Amino acid sequence: MAISLADLLPDASWDPSNDVLLDRFLKYTTDSRLTLYSAQEEAILELLDGKNVILNTPTGSGKSLVASALLFASLARGQRAVYTCPIKALVNERWMGLCREFGADRVGLSTGDATVNRDAPILCCTAEVLANIALREGANAAIDDVVMDEFHYYADRDRGVAWQVPLLTMPRTRFLLMSATLGDTRFFEDAITRLMAARPSP
Repeated sequence: MAISLADLLPDASWDPSNDVLLDRFLKYTTDSRLTLYSAQEEAILELLDGKNVILNTPTGSGKSLVASALLFASLARGQRAVYTCPIKALVNERWMGLCREFGADRVGLSTGDATVNRDAPILCCTAEVLANIALREGANAAIDDVVMDEFHYYADRDRGVAWQVPLLTMPRTRFLLMSATLGDTRFFEDAITRLMAARPSP
C-alpha cells in the first residue's frame, strides 16, 4: 500500500526543518512514482523557504503536487492553510483529494452551500469564502498559507475582487498563486513584492 502525506507528518517532538520536509516529500513522490519537473522543484524549494510563488505552467504540469507540498509543510509546522478554487464542484473535488492525502480530520470544506470541519488546519473553500475572512480579519486572520488555484480569475470583471482582497489585506500570509493562463506575470511579481516589503515584522 502506498504511503500518504499524512503518514509522513511529524509527531509533536519533531522539528521540521526545510531539509527534512523536503526529504519526506520526496519520499512521498518516489513512493507514488512521480517525477518532479524543474518548475515544480523550484517552486517547492521557494515555498519551503517562506517565499510567495506564482506558478504559471501549462495544464497537466503538476501544479496540484506543488500545492500539496505547501500544505504538507504547513501541517508539519503546526500552521493553518487555505486552498481556494473558483467553482464549488472543484472545491468539493479538491477537498476529497486532500482528505485522502492528509486525513479527513485535518481538512475542512466551506463553499457557501456546505460546511464541514471548518476549523480544520486545511480549509478548502471558494475564493469568495476566503475574501470574506480577509475582509473580516485582515492582517489578524489566523491563516499562514494560501493556495489560489485558477488565479487568472484575478482579472475577472465580476469575481476578480475575491482574488484581490486576500492579497491586499493579509500581509502575513504566504501565497501560492497557480494558473495555466496568466501570461506575463511581472505585474503580479512586482505588486506582491511591494506588498510583502511593507508588511509588519512578526
